[in-house]
Amino acid sequence: MEETKQSFFDALGKKGSFVFGIVGGFLVLCSIGFFILLGVVLNSGDTASENPSIEAVKGPKKFSECLDTGKYADKIKADSALGSSLGVQGTPATFINGYLISGAYPIDAVKQVIDRLLSDGEPDFDFLKDDEGSIAKVDMPELPDVVWAGGKDAKVSLVTFSDFECPYCARFAPTVEQVLADYGDQIRFTFRHYPLSFHTNAQKAAEAYECAKEQGVNMEMHDKLFELSDSKTMSVDNYKKAATELGLK
Repeated sequence: MEETKQSFFDALGKKGSFVFGIVGGFLVLCSIGFFILLGVVLNSGDTASENPSIEAVKGPKKFSECLDTGKYADKIKADSALGSSLGVQGTPATFINGYLISGAYPIDAVKQVIDRLLSDGEPDFDFLKDDEGSIAKVDMPELPDVVWAGGKDAKVSLVTFSDFECPYCARFAPTVEQVLADYGDQIRFTFRHYPLSFHTNAQKAAEAYECAKEQGVNMEMHDKLFELSDSKTMSVDNYKKAATELGLK
């Protein structure tokens, strides 16, 4: 006699099928709810960044517009081209009255050059010599949009080409700060841009500096950017947070 095969639902019976349907429907609804909730969570970052009440992410309006539109991108490129034409090959590169100090030299070396120039001498130190034993000195051209820290008409000028993501530049920044404090109006300093191509955060950091300079707080932003570099937290959002902390518009 041929055995009659029962389906899964026949085996469950009417009551069992009803219970199975209820449980299955509940699981489907739970799955739909899960994916909806997941989408909300994943999109919450974008929503927060668009919320004008979150100032720390959105940043000050004028500064953020300047940074987001790349207002000073071409200026950064022009600085890099200028540096290359003067012989800059890496960062930091500091010209002291045209004499090139290439690298993050200690403060004593920088002071030796400054002191010699202040006494009307010509620096002839070994650390200034290139691979061929010559001392590099250039005639520094007029710098566009220059802003000086220190004495505006000082006898000794320091022009540093730097990269905010460069660890050696971050190491050299306190040296510049200290010589400005020690020499006062006897020297003047300006920061120029030379972002290295393999430093992915350096270009926008340089633009952030220029956007802050537009509002007269370039040195304060200079310090903030190197703090972010030291802590390895460089990002456009954090540049905007720094601008908020500095009270920029």
